[in-house]
Amino acid sequence: MKGITGVASSAVSWIFALGVAIAPAQAAEDPDDPCQQGSAMAAFMCQGPVWKAAEQELQGTYDRVMASLKQYEPALATELRDAQRLWIKLREQDCSLYARNRVQGSPWTGFWESECHAEQARARTEWLKSFEG
Repeated sequence: MKGITGVASSAVSWIFALGVAIAPAQAAEDPDDPCQQGSAMAAFMCQGPVWKAAEQELQGTYDRVMASLKQYEPALATELRDAQRLWIKLREQDCSLYARNRVQGSPWTGFWESECHAEQARARTEWLKSFEG
C-alpha cells in the first residue's frame, strides 16, 4: 500500500531527478540565482516558496471550513479543530522521519522535510475541501 509519503517519495524523486538533469544548463543562464546553484541550501531556499504556498492554501481552506462549521455545525467545528491539531503533530513527525530516512546526516534533510510538508499540506487541503460540499 502506498501512503502519502510513498506518493510524495515517487513524485519528489522524479522532480529531483528532473531538476538535477536541467540544473547545469540553467546555472549557466543565471549563476546568481540560488535556485540554479545545485547545493542543498539553494534547493531548500527554493523549496520555501512552494511550501509557503501550500501552507497558505491549507490555512485558507481550513479557515473557510471552520467558519462554515462554526455557523452550522459547532460540534463538528470542535472535532475538526482537534483533528487538525493531531494531524499537524503527525505530519511533523512523519516528515521528520521521512527526511532523515532519505538522507540522514546530509544537508539535504531540510529540503526533503519541507517537500514532505508541502505535499502533505496539499493532500490535507484536498481533504478539507470535501467539507465544503
